[in-house]
Amino acid sequence: MLHPFTAADLYAVPASCPIAPDGEPVDPPGLSCSVTLPASARSAGIARQVVRAALRAYALDPLEPTAVQAASELMGSAWRMDPYGETYLSLRQRDDALRLIVYDGHSAHAHPRLAALCEARRRGTLRVFAALVRDHGGEWGVGPSREPGGGTRTWAVLPV
Repeated sequence: MLHPFTAADLYAVPASCPIAPDGEPVDPPGLSCSVTLPASARSAGIARQVVRAALRAYALDPLEPTAVQAASELMGSAWRMDPYGETYLSLRQRDDALRLIVYDGHSAHAHPRLAALCEARRRGTLRVFAALVRDHGGEWGVGPSREPGGGTRTWAVLPV
């Protein structure tokens, strides 16, 4: 009969975990943070707290007012479009820009008129968001989710 451990395994010296080097801490390549939240009116408030904390931790404080409001608007829109699912917020700092992405479970409609009405409704919920991103010199968009299971991906890129 085979056993998962042998006597030699019990007395072997365990491998050590990596230890951070002494000296100055190494800065990570950039902000990378994500959170999955229920589709709820409260999730926008949680998203604001997450964004605020992440930006402060990475010394991106000048972006805070714009990014916090943008995340709140994105989460609110996602909740309105899919009030019973989950939303996913992602923040990434790359190449002197902050990328905010929100995924929701509302998939595109097959009927063209219904799809057009739905897109107009979504864009209507994002009027403040669009103006905010434009005033910051960024860009934004809406498209199908790249995640398994479908849904919608709404994003903004804000220059740092």
